[in-house]
Amino acid sequence: MEKERSIKGFRLFILIALAVSMVINVMVISKITSMEEDIRFLTDNQSMISNNVNSQSDVIRQELEHFIEEQSWISPITMETNEKQLANGSTDVTFSWQLKEFHQDAKVMFHYKYGEANEFTEISANEEETGMFQVQIPVEMDLKPEWKVSISESKVSSHSSSQVEVSGQTTESVKNEPENQINYFVSVFHDGVIKQSEQQSEHVDYLGANKYGSLHTDVHFNEGKVRLHVYYHNIANQENIVEEVNLLKYQNDTLMEEEQLTLQDEGMRDRPFDLEPFEQYDNMRLVMEVEYTDGTVFDKQVYPNEVE
Repeated sequence: MEKERSIKGFRLFILIALAVSMVINVMVISKITSMEEDIRFLTDNQSMISNNVNSQSDVIRQELEHFIEEQSWISPITMETNEKQLANGSTDVTFSWQLKEFHQDAKVMFHYKYGEANEFTEISANEEETGMFQVQIPVEMDLKPEWKVSISESKVSSHSSSQVEVSGQTTESVKNEPENQINYFVSVFHDGVIKQSEQQSEHVDYLGANKYGSLHTDVHFNEGKVRLHVYYHNIANQENIVEEVNLLKYQNDTLMEEEQLTLQDEGMRDRPFDLEPFEQYDNMRLVMEVEYTDGTVFDKQVYPNEVE
């Protein structure tokens, strides 16, 4: 009898313990759920506060820039180009601005230097209407396409039979070339006092890309062979497009061979040209030559790559 009572008591204890454990587990799960909701709420609030701070910062920055502009004695100087004149490689560039503190007897001058000139040229500004000024300056440039070069190599890993591609890219572009840059500022002389605006600079290199588009040459080395691709992009939808692409193979300065690349798809706006792989050789120098519809020819050394 006592043994049965002991077993019943033990079972009752186990049941009570299980019930207490379940209650505790329910309470813990409830607490964890509540904590997760609190954390989610805090995270959402933090994100909202961060967005509000960023938004307020943008508003403050814009207001500050607007205030500084309002307090300035001169408006921002705008530049416009006449791309219709580009046929001969020259165009008129127009600069416009407003003087907010203007006296009729003031002397307003525009100072600029183009390309690699060392000295600024000074010209009188034309008053189009009260306080609004404008100048036109002629710009001559050597128009050419934007040309980028990528060089990559596939190497076989010594620890694996798979290929590991090691890619190094060197890019040459017409952007930021000194001969395509205009530096300028405005000066106002009145009653013995001279004011000068901040010196600014603009590039007109994009005019060449608008006329001749952009070229991308991909040079790829794989197990002693060279693969070449040339992609032409007609940026401004011009009728004057790349018609022919040739590769000039040099050994040092000696021309060894000339090969024409094949146009893969004539219907594409971005015209892809391709060449069958060829063996790499000592002292190799590769020059690409492209010819446009109007007969204009451009060439560029693509290997070893040179940044002009």
